[in-house]
Amino acid sequence: MKIKSITLLALLIAIKPANASLLDFLTKRFLQDSFSAFHGEGLPKTVGESDLGKKYRENFMATNNIFSEIDELGIEQFINNDIGLALIKRGNGDEAAFKTVLDQGNYQKAIEWKNGPQFLKVLEEYTEEYGCIPKIISLSHGWVSEGREGEGNGLTGDKGVNGIFASADDLPRSLGRIGTRSLEKSLAKEIEKGNIKFCNSCIAQFYACNIGAKFASSFSKVTGCQAVVATGQNSPWFQSFETREETQSVFKGAHYWKSDAGVWAESNTMARKKGYDALGTWFRSTPIKSNDGSIIEVVSENLGNQYISL
Repeated sequence: MKIKSITLLALLIAIKPANASLLDFLTKRFLQDSFSAFHGEGLPKTVGESDLGKKYRENFMATNNIFSEIDELGIEQFINNDIGLALIKRGNGDEAAFKTVLDQGNYQKAIEWKNGPQFLKVLEEYTEEYGCIPKIISLSHGWVSEGREGEGNGLTGDKGVNGIFASADDLPRSLGRIGTRSLEKSLAKEIEKGNIKFCNSCIAQFYACNIGAKFASSFSKVTGCQAVVATGQNSPWFQSFETREETQSVFKGAHYWKSDAGVWAESNTMARKKGYDALGTWFRSTPIKSNDGSIIEVVSENLGNQYISL
């Protein structure tokens, strides 16, 4: 970090409450710098699963001996699905909906993270213990939607901006870069060094609001995994407790999640003028690999409002 950045940081910490508006202004500027141009950028208009996307998921399940069955409530359940890593952003683990997902135990290990370096560290720890990462379930809050246009091209850290972003261009400016890392540079470097390794067939699923399609596409390019994000406001699909069956669905269907555009203003952004008329839905990116394992292309899909997580 440059000396002038340290000096500025010390100055901001020393600001008296009377001058808190300056700190608020700078914080808001950092947050705005990490938003993408408009909501739904890169989200395909057509809703539906591609044959490639479905085949990748089916092959992943076959490779890991995962199979599904429909229970008495009509909910698809996955058997032998307790593999991979649950990533929990610090402070979000006690959230009721996230806690319900964790209680399902569809992972081998759950680790907290609070900023970009720790995000990479937990991937290294899992790699060291298990050899490669087959699946990620990432639980965290995402970007707020009311009062602004656009979504974040990354996951925030516990200070709001110091998380993991799609590329270095998406990182906040100045002090906002402290504790922040990128997929295309930071994660790629650790993969190249062999500190982080993803299995040949792998899936990453991010439970967070308003995450840009660019983040998922970058994740697929760097890791070779199928990646899924909610480009709108994300919440559990089952939420009613009026009957016994509905209550059971909340807990037994904790892997069913929905994504919607959110507030009215967000549904009428520049994206709609540019033709992205299906806003705030689930986005999935699937890598196409050559015989030597390199990524040839990434296929994008608009999955609609519902995603059933593995």
